[in-house]
Parts: sequence; structure tokens; C-alpha cells
Amino acid sequence: MWEKQRAQILATIKSKKGKIQGIMTKAADDGRTADDGEEDEIAVLEAEIERLKTNLARVEGFIDDAKTAITDATPVAGESEEEAEESAKGATDPVKSAKGVTTVKPNHAKKGIGFAQLTKAKALAVLQQKNGNYVNPLDIAKHQGMDPRVIQALEKAVVLDTSNSSALIVENQLANEFIEMLRAETIVDKLSSQMRAAPFNATIPGMATGGIAAWVGEGEAKPATNPTFNTVEIKHHKLAGIVVRTDDLLKLSSPGTDQMLRDDMIEACAALIDNTFIDTGAQTTKRPAGVLNGATKIDHTGTAVNNYRADLAALRAAFISNSLSLKGAYYVMSETRASDMSELTDALGNPYYRGMDAPFGEKTLKGLPVIESETAADVIALIKPSELYLADDGAVEIAFSDQATINMGTDAEQVLVNLWQQNMTAIRAERHITWAKRRVTAAAYINYTNVIP
Repeated sequence: MWEKQRAQILATIKSKKGKIQGIMTKAADDGRTADDGEEDEIAVLEAEIERLKTNLARVEGFIDDAKTAITDATPVAGESEEEAEESAKGATDPVKSAKGVTTVKPNHAKKGIGFAQLTKAKALAVLQQKNGNYVNPLDIAKHQGMDPRVIQALEKAVVLDTSNSSALIVENQLANEFIEMLRAETIVDKLSSQMRAAPFNATIPGMATGGIAAWVGEGEAKPATNPTFNTVEIKHHKLAGIVVRTDDLLKLSSPGTDQMLRDDMIEACAALIDNTFIDTGAQTTKRPAGVLNGATKIDHTGTAVNNYRADLAALRAAFISNSLSLKGAYYVMSETRASDMSELTDALGNPYYRGMDAPFGEKTLKGLPVIESETAADVIALIKPSELYLADDGAVEIAFSDQATINMGTDAEQVLVNLWQQNMTAIRAERHITWAKRRVTAAAYINYTNVIP
């Protein structure tokens, strides 16, 4: 646990240093030093880095203590500090012997529930304060019998010092569970382990085409090496997934409502990430470019076995012709198309694409792994993740409002709902993440628009 927390703190420090570097690089590119606003931003980032370094030292101390305690630690029972203390004194049943202690049974068996509860407690507190009633999120968490880790995080969340830094660690653990579940749902995060890590607000020089080399004899002229270069701009983007709840539903303390909140928050964020990643849109100040932006497009010839075979061969040929090896590449397609392809058979009734009849998440096509997502609706994409940059601070930020007007429809057919009039609260989860292609040719796709699979 502490090793994972240490790695996360180090990653956050690296990200913030990258932001500082981006600010300084931008100023240098403009032929100037950082202005007052940029200096203020750098000062904030440096202060956050120092705080993170302090927490890092504490966590490393916990790691050292844990290693020392392994050989002589005495196990204790119980589900709270009070029960553990009674157990350490020799009590055989800590739950019964911890007199006067209100025991809250842990219900965090399902990953991400604790973060949803923490979010709900804070949202309810904000809602009550706007109604003129000051209620501490901690009181709400205790009243609803929330996960003990939520209570622990809220009990010491006011001031961080050497005596209560564990509260920050616990809250980070709850957020990490949510992020881990979100990452399991998105195309980007399934590819992230092979993508190139990059800082926000950075311009990275890259090689668009390779150089030229040849064998030469003695006294012969050597070939000129003329690679072409490009620059990739990594901006700072963030996405916001919004979940709307009626105030009455938000107040319910049943486990089902907590799980519903968790699942809806994950779905809202995952859908936006995937829809953006797999589209053809260009990068703007608000969003990263879709991985198919500028990519080679192959128009389909049909959806029979022979059509798929010819189109997939053309897709691979287009990929390889751009000097990209298929090693490490992934196919991305909708679950619907993957299911239809798994039903294709040869003359003997055998599956034509044997790897496509594997369970979800385990499918392969011509030896390459397949990622299934309905956001890939009308395309089969071939993507080389090692040719993509990814900037991700690994955190999620939560905000609340019961005053805004939310569009519950689409851009084309808006359905505007005033939260205050409807007794609703909007919970917004924000994640700082962006990506960019190292080379435009890092992806290619078959277009199935207006085709019935």
C-alpha cells in the first residue's frame, strides 16, 4: 500500500515539475522571463511540490516502519482503532469489549464506493450550508454509516501536520480506487501502459520520417541523412463528467445509491474520454485531438468475410507503409462489430476469426489484441500506442452545484433544467488528462459510416 502511495506522490511531483518547465519554456520561447501571473503560478506549484516532498518523507518512514515491524508485530483484531486497542489489551471479542463505541462496519468491499460516499458527504454538506444549516461532512458520514476510511479522511481533513497526514493518504487511496476503476473502462487507459509519458504544456520535437543509411565501399560517397522533424504540442486539458441527483436521492444512505453514484460518475467520465479519443476532431484549447485526426482512412467494401479480409489487409498495409511495425499495435472496434465478426464462419462452420470468439477483453484479431468500446461505433481502428504521448496527473477533482442550469439533452436538441427549481444537485468530476500523436501515422482506420453490420 505505502509503496503504491510513494509511487503516486513521485508521479505527482514529476507532473508539477513538468508544469513549471512548461511555463518557463513558454516564456523563453517568447523571448522573455516569466511575468507576475506566471511567477505566482510557479510559486503555488513549488509550494505544492514541497508539501508533497514532506508527505513523501512520511510515507517512506511508514515503509521503513512496516519493514521493521514485520518480524515482531503482534496481530490485533477489530474493525476500528478502538476495537484494535481492546484486542491489543487481550480482549477476545473487540466488538463486544469496546464499550460505548459506535462501530461502523466497513462496506468498502466494492472498489470505489468509499470515494462515492466521500463525494456524497461533501455534496450534502454544501447543500445544507446553502439552506442555512451548517452540517459538517463528518457528521453526515457518521450518520449514514459510511465506510470507516471516509470517516477517517474527514475527521482530520481540516489541518495537515505531522500528526494527521494519514488523512490525506486515506483520501488519496479512496480517489485512487475511483481512478483505477475509471481507467479500466477507457480506451486511453487500456493503452496507457505503452504510451509515452509527457508533461502538460510542453512542446516536444520529434522525427516524422527516418534518416537514410546504406552500405558504402572504400572511397565512395556516404549517403546524406535527411530525416524530417515535427513538433508535438502537449496542452493542458481537463474533462468534466457531470452527474445529476435529486436532493432526496442524494440523502438516501442505502448502499445501492452509493454504487449508483460511483457507476454514473465513472460512466460520464469514461464516455467523454473515449468519444474524444476515437474521433477525428482536431486539438483545441479545450480538448485534445482525436487519435483518428489526420489518420489514413479506408472506406469499407462490405461486411462479408471476403470484405473484412480485404479491408483489414488494406488497413495493415497502410499502417506498415508508413514505416510502423504492427508490433505493439491494437485494434479498436465496437462490441457490436466484434460480436458480429466472431459469428463469421468458413465453409466447414468453423469461426473465421478464431481470436474474436474469446471473452470480452481477451479478443485478438490476426494476432493483435482487440479493445472493445461502443464509442468506436462506425470504425475499426489500428493504433500504435507507443507513438502517442500521454499527460495525466492521476487525480480527480470534485465540485458541486444546485444553482446551475444543466443541458440534459444534446447540443442539437437541448433540454435545459434549472437545478434549484427541480431540487437537484450536480456533481462534477474533473480529471486532468491529454494526449497527442507523436506521428500523424500512429493510427489508421476503416470507415463503416452508414453501413449496417
